[in-house]
Amino acid sequence: MTGDALLRDAHAVLLPAFEEIPGPGEVEGFLGAGGVALLLGMSRAEFVARRMAPARIALETPAAFAALAGRARAAAGGPVLIAIDYEIGGLQRLHRLGPALARPAAALAMAEDEVEGFGAAAARAARALGITLILAPVLDLAGPGPWLAGRCLAAAPEAVARVAAAFIRGLQGQGVAATAKHFPGHARLAGDPFDDPALSLEGPRAMLAPGLLPFRSAIAAGVRAVMTGPVPVTALDPGEPASTSAAVIGQLRAEMGFSGLVISDDLDLPATLRGRGLEATALAGLDAGADLLLLAAGPGAAHATRTARAIAAAAAADAARRMRLAAAAAAVRGLARDLR
Repeated sequence: MTGDALLRDAHAVLLPAFEEIPGPGEVEGFLGAGGVALLLGMSRAEFVARRMAPARIALETPAAFAALAGRARAAAGGPVLIAIDYEIGGLQRLHRLGPALARPAAALAMAEDEVEGFGAAAARAARALGITLILAPVLDLAGPGPWLAGRCLAAAPEAVARVAAAFIRGLQGQGVAATAKHFPGHARLAGDPFDDPALSLEGPRAMLAPGLLPFRSAIAAGVRAVMTGPVPVTALDPGEPASTSAAVIGQLRAEMGFSGLVISDDLDLPATLRGRGLEATALAGLDAGADLLLLAAGPGAAHATRTARAIAAAAAADAARRMRLAAAAAAVRGLARDLR
């Protein structure tokens, strides 16, 4: 494989996040170099508040979203995954541009066909804006920690499994991929991975069993992507965060039978970096088996370019890494083609 092909593959496995809809010229270089995916994110203040700022709501129009999608496809020369958060009761990036279930209790009270109908309506709204990948539903069971507060459906795994599977069927029935997150479940995570670089999910392996039920249900429903979590799950791997852990991703593949796209959580979170640089953390995630690496730090796509170069250089020097990179890039491109 040539150096140029490696660099294109390295761009393909990255998911850079943008707080605002990127303007002309902000994503064309990344996509032209082989990038396939973009995340339209939010500010830290919006994340904490669990709602979009009034200024964003006023500025972001359907025309602005559609223009980005057109520019992205033209720059990439083909289909592109444009992702957003669209959580029931949590982070709803489309604000007034799509239907919302503001409270998890409302979803829990609905019949499965009603939840599926909501998912279908959300998918139609997203596709009309050029969005094809939804980073939802949240399958973590409700717990006491601040990171997931207001984002979880319930504490009962059966209830989460029922609603999430219906939501997934609704989204994917309209040609939008769903993402079950954050594997293997973080109900008892006490802190916020943004604030605590030493944060881990402590406890015996048996503690994880209830939280795996919603993921089994999501996989049975055909979910196209699963996002791993941001901290070490000590029962599975005390040394590596879930998004950079071969043991965690191995459980998802081998024990859970998931064959779709594995997406990392934000690799720039202090609890995921564990003192490493972003490039080293991205390599660790790819080596562990993640296919699409979420990068939320840095101005525009500049950090993605630096990370792609580091991944390509590492792959050029190691045959096993070349094979892993090629497989991950093929998985990302394959999903983008399926959703075009």
